[in-house]
Amino acid sequence: MDPYANRYPPNWYQTPYNPHVYLPPQYGDPYQNQNQNHQAGWHAFFDRTRSKYPNLNPALAADMTHVRYDLRKPPRDGIMLTTFQQIALSPAVMQSTYDFRIISKQFPWTVDIRAPAGSVVTCSAVFEAIYAMLQEPMADSEWGIAVHEKSKKDAIEKAAKARQEKEKDKRLKRIDWLGDTTAFKGLERDEEFEKKRLLPGTSAVVETWVVKFAKP
Repeated sequence: MDPYANRYPPNWYQTPYNPHVYLPPQYGDPYQNQNQNHQAGWHAFFDRTRSKYPNLNPALAADMTHVRYDLRKPPRDGIMLTTFQQIALSPAVMQSTYDFRIISKQFPWTVDIRAPAGSVVTCSAVFEAIYAMLQEPMADSEWGIAVHEKSKKDAIEKAAKARQEKEKDKRLKRIDWLGDTTAFKGLERDEEFEKKRLLPGTSAVVETWVVKFAKP
């Protein structure tokens, strides 16, 4: 699935203010000073001093996000519609980037997102990329890692059983790796972990973020 595909008609995204601005409720009334808002972007509403990650969209930042999303569902189904409409087209970072990497202490995979020419990585691309990766079948080698830790193996099997009863899909999926912690909790930076996690011989990505999960 291409998270940047133009799946929506031109008028799908309808808000009374700049669709490229994510405006958390505590930062003011989006219906006021609309012309100024359009020119100022999220700078007008996002108090940099309130977040550890001022360059990251507050919808994604672990210390600020109000998004409550269970990754067992597609983003458009799991995120409240009005919230998804607000953040879908918002850039993931304030300084536009074409490359965005997601890693985690809670799973062993790397999620690389690259925007097409003339575009930038958006919030919806981040959510959809994580979701798509977690929907992939678990590889034999991945299961081989899990069986060495009984608690991890048991958590995977328990999560898989609950999911399989609903989906009628008997394969293990990567989402099962998370056990019962399938809710998006936000992105954070951890430079020490980023360096440790980087596969030797591969290039680092400036915008590398660690995703956190919690129980829904």
